[in-house]
Amino acid sequence: MGWRFRKSIKIAKGVRLNLSKRGLGVSVGGKGFRVGIGPRGAYTSASIPGTGLYSINYFGKRKSRDLPKAAQKASAPPEIEGYNVDMPPELAGSSTSTALGCLWFLISVMFLFIWWPLGVAGIVSQIAWSARSFNSPTGKAKNYFLQGKMALQKGEWQPALEAFLKVLEVKPEVNSLCREVAFLYRRLDNPEEAVKYFEKYLASYPEDAVTRLNYAVTLGTVRQYQKAIEVLQGLPLEMKEELAVINALASAFLGLNKPELALEVLEKGPVRSRKSMDEQMKLFRYLLGLTYKQLGETEKALKQFYKIYAEDTDYEDVRDLLKELNPSFGG
Repeated sequence: MGWRFRKSIKIAKGVRLNLSKRGLGVSVGGKGFRVGIGPRGAYTSASIPGTGLYSINYFGKRKSRDLPKAAQKASAPPEIEGYNVDMPPELAGSSTSTALGCLWFLISVMFLFIWWPLGVAGIVSQIAWSARSFNSPTGKAKNYFLQGKMALQKGEWQPALEAFLKVLEVKPEVNSLCREVAFLYRRLDNPEEAVKYFEKYLASYPEDAVTRLNYAVTLGTVRQYQKAIEVLQGLPLEMKEELAVINALASAFLGLNKPELALEVLEKGPVRSRKSMDEQMKLFRYLLGLTYKQLGETEKALKQFYKIYAEDTDYEDVRDLLKELNPSFGG
């Protein structure tokens, strides 16, 4: 059994210097509640006097039972058209430093009742530190991010984009924000800029498969079909079976005027008819119809276009395609 050492020395009313094998610490408070800083970080302790019962909680520490849920959340894929409104990790900083700032302020307030000159000095130093932090590049970037977040939540895409670009201007290393910038550029019909920011984001987060899919779709929009195909073919095997990936890959092959390869991809899609069609299913049938049309299989093409028309008469140019392939069509 290893020896342990701990000694507490009173240095002022309510203030104790704590010595242990792990290092030096200081705590402030009275019976029942104390706050302090020690080798393991900032903490609060609460006790029931005379019982020997007490608890210690460290700032910024997670309890082990919270970890599985957090791990599941971290591993869950983001939504294809979702926007991240959390503070970027490059700006979030250490929760410990924030906790220490709060602790220092609390200790300074306590010192107002013990020896007021020291308490005032502590509060003034905390205000000065906060002002410096606010005017630092990180502080300015955080402020711009919060402005962008508010605009994003209101659906104000252009102001949100401008605010996020200011974040990147002040702190270019905040690569995690490039994903949101890319989505905003795409929403604002500027796919060329969206491609640039998708690439910046993926340079730091290459394992984000959902964003890689969005990147590939955007590459198709700017007619970089071969590059889109390479990105799509590099997606995880289980993801390649999703209809969104099948549609994107088939669309790229059609863009390269290779209907045979497009058909090869589309044949991996759903084989049974659905009672109703979502947007991806409509797109699947539309691409299948275009593929049959390019291959000269008019009847098969008409069958797909009729299915879409029965569900949505205004979908893309289906009405015109039906008139082209079937002159007697009166839609």
